[in-house]
Amino acid sequence: MRIPQPVSSAYKAILVCAAIVIVIAGVRTASGILAPLLMGVFISIICSAPLFWLKNHGINNVIALIIIIAGVGFIGFAMFGLIANSLDEFSSSIPRYKQNLTMLYGDFTTWLTGWGYALPIDGLREQFSPNSFIRFLNYMLNGLSNILGDGVVVFLAVLFILTEVSALPDKLRASLKDPDQSIVHFQSFISKVIHYLGIKAATSALTAVCVAFFLWILNIDYVFLWAVLAFFLNFIPYVGSFLAGLPAVLLGLIDHGIVVALWAAAGYIAVNIIIGNIVETRLMGEGLNLSSFVVFVSLIFWGWVLGPTGMFLSIPLTMSITIALESNSETRSIARLMMNSMPVSESVDQPGENC
Repeated sequence: MRIPQPVSSAYKAILVCAAIVIVIAGVRTASGILAPLLMGVFISIICSAPLFWLKNHGINNVIALIIIIAGVGFIGFAMFGLIANSLDEFSSSIPRYKQNLTMLYGDFTTWLTGWGYALPIDGLREQFSPNSFIRFLNYMLNGLSNILGDGVVVFLAVLFILTEVSALPDKLRASLKDPDQSIVHFQSFISKVIHYLGIKAATSALTAVCVAFFLWILNIDYVFLWAVLAFFLNFIPYVGSFLAGLPAVLLGLIDHGIVVALWAAAGYIAVNIIIGNIVETRLMGEGLNLSSFVVFVSLIFWGWVLGPTGMFLSIPLTMSITIALESNSETRSIARLMMNSMPVSESVDQPGENC
């Protein structure tokens, strides 16, 4: 009988890489189904915290589930109606924006002529016409519309996931070989994911409220639309805050002039610095911040695999993978490579850990 030869490390690496490529190709092919399902999973994780809070305060499981599902459905329906209504109003306001743009072009070219410069006004009108602005706005809202467009699938996913949450520990105990240790790791993973998503959702909501407030003071149109956009794009690192503020700043420039546009830009910058860099960083704590390179790669990768929804979910997905790797001692070193920093208590291995 022929004795099988041991598989070399290089051959194992090739098999692993090939398997990863096949999985990524499959995920990208099924992105139309997976994207709303993943959105439903992360919304369910966020909703699980208030669900358990209601149950711990003596509310029946069915009643608590109905309250949470009703809240999710109301918020989703309100956002969908808000976006549709705002787009209709924007379309009806195109003549006014076109007139304001024409006046703005005239003032700008007059100012440049006074300094001895001349620009091809036709080219500028082609690049910054109302139609170009509408195309830009549609592109900005495309990801948000896609997310809300799959609202039925997301809603059903949230409903069924939350229904199964209470019975999940018992199912894990019945299916795992070492349930006690596995459930401990699973609970640690879920608690960290809930911690991250809960704080991110709370800071995003606070960002949306602040954006709505200062845009309302500046009398910029479609305040609630820009607030919703700021909430969703706040989950996208670095470029998300810039993209969220650009439509409102441009609209302020067209409708009110350069001074209002500068105040709007300053408001977005102030909110991003205070909430994003100070409040959120302190609430997150140590050990949850990803490397800037990992953030950049995850934004491109998940956007390529899952489309606009993938860009929105890029950091929650990468953060969940990092937490899962960090929860296992065998893969903890990979998680540490993905992190920008780690707790001091974990920076040095405990005595006897590698024995």
